[in-house]
This record gives sequence, C-alpha cells and structure tokens, in this order.
Amino acid sequence: MRPDVADFYGGISFDAYGLLGAHPAGQGWRFTVWAPHARRVQVVGDWNGWNLWNATELAACEDGLWRGQVPAAAEGQLYKYNILGPDGVWHLKPDPFAFAYEELPGTAGRLLCPRYGFADGDWMARRGYLSLAPLNIYELHAASWRRHWDGRYYSGGELADVLIPYLQAHHFTCVELMPLAEYPFDGSWGYQGCGYFAPTARLGGFAGVAELIDRLHQADIAVLMDFVPVHFAPDPDRMAQWDGAPLYEAGPSDWGSLRFDLGSGPVRSFLLSAAAFWLYELHCDGLRVDAVGHALYRPQDAGEALAAAEFFKTLTAGLHARFGPVFLAAEDTAGALNAAVPTHRGGLGFDAVWDSAWARDVLTFFAAPAGRIRHFAALLRDPAATAVNALSHDDNTWGTGSVWWQMPGSEEEKFRQMQVAYLLQFTRPGRPLTFMGGEFGQPLAFDPYKEMDWACLGHPLHQAMDSYTAALGELFCAHPALHRGGFGWALQDRDRLALGYRRQADEETLLCVFNLGDCPLDAAVDRGGACRGTLLFAAGPVPEGDLPVRGGAFALYLPPMSGAVFALS
Repeated sequence: MRPDVADFYGGISFDAYGLLGAHPAGQGWRFTVWAPHARRVQVVGDWNGWNLWNATELAACEDGLWRGQVPAAAEGQLYKYNILGPDGVWHLKPDPFAFAYEELPGTAGRLLCPRYGFADGDWMARRGYLSLAPLNIYELHAASWRRHWDGRYYSGGELADVLIPYLQAHHFTCVELMPLAEYPFDGSWGYQGCGYFAPTARLGGFAGVAELIDRLHQADIAVLMDFVPVHFAPDPDRMAQWDGAPLYEAGPSDWGSLRFDLGSGPVRSFLLSAAAFWLYELHCDGLRVDAVGHALYRPQDAGEALAAAEFFKTLTAGLHARFGPVFLAAEDTAGALNAAVPTHRGGLGFDAVWDSAWARDVLTFFAAPAGRIRHFAALLRDPAATAVNALSHDDNTWGTGSVWWQMPGSEEEKFRQMQVAYLLQFTRPGRPLTFMGGEFGQPLAFDPYKEMDWACLGHPLHQAMDSYTAALGELFCAHPALHRGGFGWALQDRDRLALGYRRQADEETLLCVFNLGDCPLDAAVDRGGACRGTLLFAAGPVPEGDLPVRGGAFALYLPPMSGAVFALS
C-alpha cells in the first residue's frame, strides 16, 4: 500500500485532499473516492450531460479506494458520484472532498484547482509573533454582517472593502470567521457543514474567501476560522450514509446533526486534512475548534470520548508541527478541560480555551440583580492567560437575546452595565472576543438571514457604546500589561460586590478596579510599592485625577456600577 494511502487509513493524514477527490491529470481529470460499502461507483457531470447511462465507471482498487479518469472533464464543470450501495439502491452523491460546490440549492461538486495569488507574504513571514501580539478578536458571520439592498451576499472582496476600515477604526486586530466551509442551511450558521474543503459559494467560493483573508492580512489583521470536527449536516443528499451505509457518521448528535465517527481512521484523516487545508491553502492563522468539550463530556460511550481526545491531540500536534505558530483554540462548554495543557503533560495541546463558562458566569451575574451576591463568587475565580474571553454568538441568540437585551433596567442602565462588563472582559487575562453588533449594543438577537441592525448607530446611546468599545480596543492594544501581563488580586469584597487586580508586563503596572454594587465604594487598596495611580480609562462617572494616598494605601472611590484602569508608577 502506498504511504499516503496507509496514512489515510491510519488516521494520520493531513493532506488527504491531494489523494482523494477530483484533480487534473494529463488530459481530463482523475477521480478518487473512499466508498468501502459500495458495489459500484460511477462519476457523472456536465461533460456528458448528466447521462446516467453514459457515466464513467470507477475501478475498485486493491488499496480500498475507487479510481477513474474522465478525459472530457474540465475545470468549472459540475459533477457527482453515482453509487450502488450495499442495499442494491443507486445513490447520487456530491464529493465530500470537492473544492467547490454549485450555489444553493444545488448540491453538485464543481471541478476546481484551489489556487489564488496571495500578496500577504510580509504577514506570513512575521506571524510567528502572533502569540505576543494583542489579539482583540471580532467574531463575524460573514454572510450576514452586510448584505446588498436586495438581500444578496457580499463577495469576499466586497466584504473586505467595508470590513477592513471598520475593524481598524475599532482597533480589532483579529477576525474569527464563523464556519465558511460550505453548509446547506443558513439557520445552522455554518455549524452543520457538508463541504469541508470548499469555502462557501455565498462569498464567491475559494477565490472570494481567499481574497478576503489576503486583504485582511495586508491590513495586519489576523484571521481565525471556526472549524467544526464533531458533527455535520444530516442532509441525505450530502454526506449522510454517503456510500449507502453510515460512513462518516457515528450516529445522531444533540443538535439534530450527525456525529463524526472519530474512531474511524479515514474519518480522522478527512478532518485533519480539512483543518490543514484552511491553514495551508487559505492562509488562516489559526482555528477555533468547535464543541471540544461536548465531544469529551457528552459522548455516547467512553470509547467515543477516548477517540475524540486522541483525535484532538493528533490535530494540535500535527498542525503545530506543520505550521508552527498558528493559534488553536478549543471551545470548552464545561469549563474544566485540560485543553491548553501540552500533550506530553496529559492535555490536548491547544493554545487557548474559548471559555464559554466565563461568559455564562458574567452574564448570569449581570442579568440577575436580586441574586448578584450569590453569583459574585464566580467572578472571583482565578483567570487563565490561555482563555479567550468570549461574548460570542452563543450569547446573542434567539434563546437568550443579545448581550444588551440580557442587561436589566432602562436603556441607560443597560449600556452602563454593558460598558462595565466589557471592561471586565478586556482587562482580565486572555484575549477578548466581541460578537458582531456587540460593539454598539445591538438590541436584536443574531439573525443569519439578514444583516446587522446598522440603523442603531443613528441613536446617541448606541453611538456612545460604539465609541466606547473602540476606545477600549485602543487601550487593550496599547498596553502590554493587558494583552500579555501577569495577574494578581488587589481587592475582593463580596459584601460590596467590589473587585480589583493588577496586570503587569515589562515596566508597566495597571490597577483595574470595579464596583458592581448599587452603593458608592470607598476602599483602601495596597499600593504595592507604587507612589502614584493615574486614571487611564473608566466605565461610568469615575472621578478624574490621580488616586489619593491615605494611610499608606490608595484611597479608591467608585460610584455604583463602574470600573476604572489606573497606571501605577
């Protein structure tokens, strides 16, 4: 057996998309498929007018794959496989390894060589410093951030024209794109995919997505892709029972989709190669890996959990070995995962944890005024520098409402609490992540069928919130103590709902303090050797000027529901 085929079956291949799928070969195209349950496999497409009586028969090879050559096939044409399953029924299926698909509602693959003339060489040469850079992350659903007046999607280039100036004005240094691997149903937001090697046709396919990433890089903006290796779309005309029997799937998921069979070597190779495809062919700087905690804590049996853990270890080790300093973040819905621990120490080897537990704790605290003392303890847990502090799409859904909607009180009170919550998010260790619309306090929940509520920016309170988050992003990027500094508690007052901590990097020390209660706060904070505390940034009407010194300590005064950052010297 050829080494590349052996790697594919062994579940360790990161370039299986070069072995399987459709590729130009001499005159025409070569087709290779994995269909172990099939009795016969044919390929049909535009070149023969979709005539099933004149389809090209693929040969079953000794290595377990099916192969064939179509001299008349040409780039741009549509195609599918016609598969005789073990039940004796023919199934017309698209290629899971296709690099493109026709626009919805069509399902056929499109013959494509994934190539693009990237001009981001300078960025790629220096992205090794990504771990030290301030990652102020903007989470974006590219298909609905902006729409044309008639509802049409923006292409990747059109999106770049308006997105890049917007990101720069708000001091976002990184975009996390919700899944752009082709998906059949808009309502899934991309989390039930069907084309793991095919950037969605919504944005112009491979060329459109590549242009978007290329231009973001040229503007010094990093790009993370949301990667979904735990489950996929259940559509019967896509990957479900692909060769007439369960092949990629292990069974139904909690979301109505299908769980990937992570115990299968070829399925693992399919997913490892898809992850590598987005990093190598499309120049993404990293991946946010979806539902890692779910795969480990809610499996159907212990064997599934073990297979998932081994898959994630192989994924992180392999991608770091091949691509060096890419940023790999694991979504952890349980909050107790060793995801960011190196594999040689028993962890999964991710660089960061996309911390859903932190968002849940913060929003629970703010949304329940009567129970804030009970929920305050969660805010005093020691933070981790490896966290992505995400107020994400999960916190802006139809079920919960937007972050703005979850805040209690009047409009003014909602915005005041949002500003304090965001200051908490941006000053604690880790990387802050803002979901689109959160920067100006969009009241409506995320709707993938229409663009954001840009009309909000005509309202003074939303304008003020927008200016606030832009200033907060500038603060975060300008101070190393916030994006790579150490952490130490300076104030923990459960009775008065007050907390504070120091952040320190190089010669800089910042004091971040918060009054989350309903009464003014007078407190003494140890100076820690500093003589002066100068106000840098505030949420709420914090008094201007330096912190007074009283009895050898800083005398801190904060009005109700406010926060402040002081530079200590």
